[in-house]
Amino acid sequence: MQITKVKCPQSKYSIKCPYTMKPEFIIVHNTYNDASAMSEISYMIGNGNKVSFHVAVDDYRAVQGIDFNRNTFNAGDGRSGKGNRKGIAIEICYSKSGGTRFDKAESLAAQYVAYLLKQYGWGINKVKKHQDFSKKYCPHRTLDRGWQRFLKMVESYLKETKSSNSQVKNTLATTNKTLSFKSYKVKITASVLNVRNGAGTSYKINTTVKKNDVYTIVDEKSGWGKLKSGAGWIKLSYTKKIWQNSTK
Repeated sequence: MQITKVKCPQSKYSIKCPYTMKPEFIIVHNTYNDASAMSEISYMIGNGNKVSFHVAVDDYRAVQGIDFNRNTFNAGDGRSGKGNRKGIAIEICYSKSGGTRFDKAESLAAQYVAYLLKQYGWGINKVKKHQDFSKKYCPHRTLDRGWQRFLKMVESYLKETKSSNSQVKNTLATTNKTLSFKSYKVKITASVLNVRNGAGTSYKINTTVKKNDVYTIVDEKSGWGKLKSGAGWIKLSYTKKIWQNSTK
C-alpha cells in the first residue's frame, strides 16, 4: 500500500480545517462516486465548499490531504460536533458502482484503519461510521454488506504482528518514494490516445488526447502515467518524454 500526502494549503484552513484537533477515533465514509483517491483529495482541497476529510483510499493507495492535528467537516454533526472535531475521516473510493475496484479499496481501507489504530494504540471500538454522527446512511455500500463484516476485516489486520510490522515499514518506504517522484512532460505519439480513470485498460475512458499534445506526468504505475490536470491516466508507451523537472 502506498500512502501519499498532498498538503492542504494554509490559505484553505479557514474553510476546510479551521480548528486544531487531538483525534479520538476514526470515521469511515463511502464517497458515492467512482473517482480515484488522488482525484477525491485534489477536488476536496481545490473547491470552496466546507465539506472536507482527511484521507481517501482507492484500490492501490491512501492519499492524505489534511493533517490529523486539524479538524475536518465530514460527519454532518455541526461546526462543534464531536465527529467534525474529534474524528479522523476516511473516504473509501469507487462506492458508486462497486465491483472489484471497490472490493480492493475497502480491503485497503481496512488495512489502513488497522495501521492507524496501531499508531494511536486504539482498539476496534475506535472505528466509527458516518451514520453514528448523523442520519445519513453512510458508508452506504459498506453498510449494505454489513458493518460488522468490515470491522472483522480491520481486526484481521490488527491481529497480524511481525508480518504487519514489516508491511508498515514497506508502506512508509513506499510513501517516501512516492513523495519524491519527479514530474516530467511527455508528447503524445499516437494519433488519438485514451485518458482513463485509472492505470489500466479496465478503467473507463474519461477523454482523449491527440498526437503532439504535451502533458505533465505526476505519478506512474505499471507503465501508465497520471496527468497533472487530473483528467486521468495515459499509457506511457504511446508518449515520448521531452522534459524532466529537476525539483519535483
